[in-house]
Amino acid sequence: MTTYRKTPLGQHEITGRAGGLGLRARRLLILVDGQRETPELAALAGDAQFDDSLRSLIEGGFIEPLAPATPATTASAPQHVRTADGTVREASLALAQDFMMNTLRTFHGPYGKLDLVKRIHASRQATELRALFDEWLQSISESRIGRKRADELSARLLEVMPG
Repeated sequence: MTTYRKTPLGQHEITGRAGGLGLRARRLLILVDGQRETPELAALAGDAQFDDSLRSLIEGGFIEPLAPATPATTASAPQHVRTADGTVREASLALAQDFMMNTLRTFHGPYGKLDLVKRIHASRQATELRALFDEWLQSISESRIGRKRADELSARLLEVMPG
């Protein structure tokens, strides 16, 4: 089973409709999100000519197959890291995401920094999550208590963040 993602041309087609796609192919392009595998896309599209629509999107350069994830980049593959005090802890993407989202909710409430929380939740690789670290730290530091605990919270996050 293959998972597809939109190319930059595909992203542009969603907003600009410059590629002249037919209704079925456009509907399929909208459904392609980099997470759904081919059988799920076929079921959602409800298109009797699904294979033709998929082929036209691939050949037109609107979508491309994702490379299979390696075990080190999957969200469920924990790594073991040695902390500053010498203990060994498990690091995983899910643990780091939960930590970041929970601290944001603690300092900003359930609806504060919702955009950042959504981007953290949507991260699929440690590199994506690490790219949000500075913004997370700045958000935590906006409150007085957060500023006092920023170093401690950063150190704790880095202990559970893979990579």
